[in-house]
Amino acid sequence: MARRVSVLWILSSAAVLATAPAAFAEHSQVPVVRVHAQSQIAAPPAAVWAWMTQGRNFVTWCPQWKAPANAKTSITKVGDVLEYTDEWGNGGRSIVTYMVTGKELRVAHEPNKGDYMCQAKFILETVGTGTRVHLWDQYTDESSATDRQATATKMDTELANTLAMLKKGVEGK
Repeated sequence: MARRVSVLWILSSAAVLATAPAAFAEHSQVPVVRVHAQSQIAAPPAAVWAWMTQGRNFVTWCPQWKAPANAKTSITKVGDVLEYTDEWGNGGRSIVTYMVTGKELRVAHEPNKGDYMCQAKFILETVGTGTRVHLWDQYTDESSATDRQATATKMDTELANTLAMLKKGVEGK
């Protein structure tokens, strides 16, 4: 009897699902902007990495991570979380999504409003006795082409300033 009830239940459930309206999905193509900057630092990658992943240094070189709580933490593993606030006042969390100690760091910036996507990637390369640091930032931008270009220009400046501050902090100059 229990088997017959379960078969009847399955058949009646299938009939209900077959008559249910299909889900509606909306699709749109969203532009992604990618900005790249690089800088030479007169220190080996291990020294650059050690300095850039220490919480007490975030406020010095990365304005997005200036939250006081971040000073008490350091980036040590995938899943580490930092609070961020960008130049436009958007707040949220930066989550470490990929890390190869001394070589590569990727973070996803997850805004509180959830209205855009943003990722950053740092690559450290040995160049002689120093380090070339690459910084990529990519984000979705649904604004007009003119506003998108203005934002990209502002991001060029922000990335250059971030790397300049990282260089200054590591080199102590």
